[in-house]
Amino acid sequence: MASAEENRSFLDNHDWNNQEAAIHGPEKFYENPSFWTRRLPNVNAQLSCGLIVFTLTSLFWGIFLFQLQRQCSPNSVTAYPHRPGIIEPGANFKTHARFISCGRSTAESKSLGCKYDILSNHWVPAPCMDDDSVEMYQTDGSWFGFADRNRTQLIESTEAMGSIEIYYTNMRDHIVHCAALWKKQFKAFFEERIYYDSLILDPKHTYHCADFLVDMTDKGGPDFRKIPIKVVVGHAGCWIRDASCHHSH
Repeated sequence: MASAEENRSFLDNHDWNNQEAAIHGPEKFYENPSFWTRRLPNVNAQLSCGLIVFTLTSLFWGIFLFQLQRQCSPNSVTAYPHRPGIIEPGANFKTHARFISCGRSTAESKSLGCKYDILSNHWVPAPCMDDDSVEMYQTDGSWFGFADRNRTQLIESTEAMGSIEIYYTNMRDHIVHCAALWKKQFKAFFEERIYYDSLILDPKHTYHCADFLVDMTDKGGPDFRKIPIKVVVGHAGCWIRDASCHHSH
């Protein structure tokens, strides 16, 4: 018949410890630490290593993020070398853009869904049509087209103006044309539009308008070189677009 101790599922720790001490002596019992006591030095070592790694990693990322923030800050003027604002050397807006055409004739332009833009005097794809800029241009009242050089035969509509190869306006209209296109160009760039007609992205036309307006000061009338004008010294900032910062200004 089994003893009372054998019928117990588990021995109490206190009783088991007393038995070990009775068999091996108290010195032998205290020479053998428990499982958790033996593992404790390794646990402490792991915690120490983890703490060191965490501290070094945090320090590294802290320094890295601080440097990145300082470089991306618009107030860090000295952090940027002088350059013409080119993010991708050798590239321009057209590098990552798709071109759509209106063809080479009025019939082809109409078949492609293009619209006649009296501001640019070109047929342009419908997405590039800027009606607000056209209306602003028309407010000057010098845009009306004529079928003859003497400007006696008024063309009845803007649609009719786009249906013929040549028509005439006046020199004032060309000045307004250049000024209005620059406003349209600035608005398109400033708003970061995704549609730009080929005229406002054409360097030759932009330079033509700039030179034309300067040349007009020599076409008679007052000598602008002798007219004084006050110049007020200002202090401008510089908006910096850096591809590595992804800041939205």
